Amino acid sequence: MNRLLGIGLCLLLAGATGAAAQPRPATDYAALYDRLTATVAENFYDPTLYGVDWKAAAARHRPRAAAARSDAEFLQAGRALLGEIKSSHLDLRAPTGTVTGGTGIGARLVAIDGVQTVTEVVEVSDAHRRGLRPGDQILNEAAVNGARGSTADLRVRGCDGKVRSLSVRRETVFWPPVQPSFRWRVIDGGSGRKVGYLRIDAFEDDGAPLADRAMADMAKTDALIIDVRANSGGNASALRLASYFTREAAPAVILLARPYLAALGRPLTPTDALRAPRVDGAYTSDKVFEAISGNGGGAALWTEDLGEKRYTRPVYVLQGEETASAAEGFTWVMRLSTRAVIVGRPSAGALLSAERFDLGQGWSMRIPTAGIWAPDGENYGDRSVPAHVEVKWSRADLCAGRDADVVKALEMIEGDGGR
Repeated sequence: MNRLLGIGLCLLLAGATGAAAQPRPATDYAALYDRLTATVAENFYDPTLYGVDWKAAAARHRPRAAAARSDAEFLQAGRALLGEIKSSHLDLRAPTGTVTGGTGIGARLVAIDGVQTVTEVVEVSDAHRRGLRPGDQILNEAAVNGARGSTADLRVRGCDGKVRSLSVRRETVFWPPVQPSFRWRVIDGGSGRKVGYLRIDAFEDDGAPLADRAMADMAKTDALIIDVRANSGGNASALRLASYFTREAAPAVILLARPYLAALGRPLTPTDALRAPRVDGAYTSDKVFEAISGNGGGAALWTEDLGEKRYTRPVYVLQGEETASAAEGFTWVMRLSTRAVIVGRPSAGALLSAERFDLGQGWSMRIPTAGIWAPDGENYGDRSVPAHVEVKWSRADLCAGRDADVVKALEMIEGDGGR
């Protein structure tokens, strides 16, 4: 079993390669299905599986899965079963190369006024090479996704109102995240005021030392903007960064796994959450899982008291629809335990801790093995984080090259409409 702190929405699954690859033996889909159902039943963090009658659901979907004639058919059947449990971080993956997966183009798209609109284009992507730009509207949305390496024939309306045709190669460009995942700069306007800008596209095992470096460089700024809009998750290294803004060491996130919840035998209370053993400095995936497994399935992850290193100037956190998992854990902590202002749109609502399980013959799955609670017993699991200040993107801003979220944060820093 390979562990993944499930706070990221993507997995890299290793596949065998070789010039003389041998044919895969025929898959016994009925046996594979039974392994799938048993693995979920034994490892999903909530002993009740959110109230789903798992035996009945498994029996209902079994004929379709057992009758599968290909990996693609079994994948559909298995995912249909998993859909009975309304949970993020719960997915089935086929052996590499056996199922043609869909991918998009090298651009981020958001629905604006009901039309998929380009908000960002990766510089080295084929989409950028072909002339796709922020503000472009995709008029045939269904053509975007397809097999990696294939061509998407797009009808695009530009900012000038003209419609053009673009043939763009479908590429995987947003995973793995850009390295280093923390990037920052200080903007000095010459008027004696400095603003720090920190973009974080993932919270990974190197997150804590990167947070320390970034905050050391931006310690003397007059305000700070933290951008987690493109952050799909990672691990608890986010708490090292959050510690720069909290008033004192305190419980921040409670992780509870199946053994802890099963031993309770009743609904969780705030007192139960507070009884979870204190854990400090668990800033890598392995450290978090060690803490959970070594403490009967419960761990209260604390922020640190950083003393004079604490940042006391205004902080604005930018979040959006793609802010997910560990990034949502970060914005929840920033919203509830600091004076930071959350700017943008509600987050994805995909916050749980998951692990990867091997099912054999190249098949694997991801299962949430720990739920996430606030120190007061409030369940954070798969809850979207609301923004303090909501910003609606407009195509006019994109076409003009304006980042509406950053503009709003800067206006608030300058005192125009501050919270």
